[in-house]
Amino acid sequence: PPAYRRNPQARQEWAIAAIKQAAQASSRLGLNAHATFSGALAWPYFYPWPPRKEVMIQEAFKELGRLWTPILDCFDEHGVDVCYELHPGEDLHDGVTFERFLEVVNHHPRANILYDPSHMHLQQMDYLGFIDRYHARIKAFHVKDAEFNTSSKSGVYGGYQSWAERAGRFRSPGDGQIDFGGIFSKLAQYDYDGWAVLEWECCLKDGETG
Repeated sequence: PPAYRRNPQARQEWAIAAIKQAAQASSRLGLNAHATFSGALAWPYFYPWPPRKEVMIQEAFKELGRLWTPILDCFDEHGVDVCYELHPGEDLHDGVTFERFLEVVNHHPRANILYDPSHMHLQQMDYLGFIDRYHARIKAFHVKDAEFNTSSKSGVYGGYQSWAERAGRFRSPGDGQIDFGGIFSKLAQYDYDGWAVLEWECCLKDGETG
């Protein structure tokens, strides 16, 4: 709301109250998983020079833990999992950062994962092996395709180019490089019982065609 935009403390309090209301709304809708992002306190320093001090990252994750623990407790009261989309631009963007977060929230049972293989593929991660490692925490799933075409001009960071010009880019399901057959097989192997939510972000086709 406009009244809070120049008041960081009031804005944060409003945001925390809003996401707690979302826990109640999810419960009333009969949903047991809620998608969200972690926030990005440490992200601006993910690739700095000179190398960042470890204490800075420790403090950022401690603050994430302080802010998220009461929210996770609220979701637990409503019987809803908090599913963090592991996404570049957020502090939780891979398995290492998710594990670090689990430590600061005391391995809270409601701290879980929204699995999106496109973001892992563009980071050159083993997104199938990720399911083997973290399946117990995967409670939501985005069906989104991507491709990474090795380039002599740019890499995973994209060179500030448009999405169509990047080495790594999102595609319509079936047009990219994601092995959805392998993903659905592994999720079935581990008895995943959540939603498979189509997320379309193609840089070439319009939404209806995609």
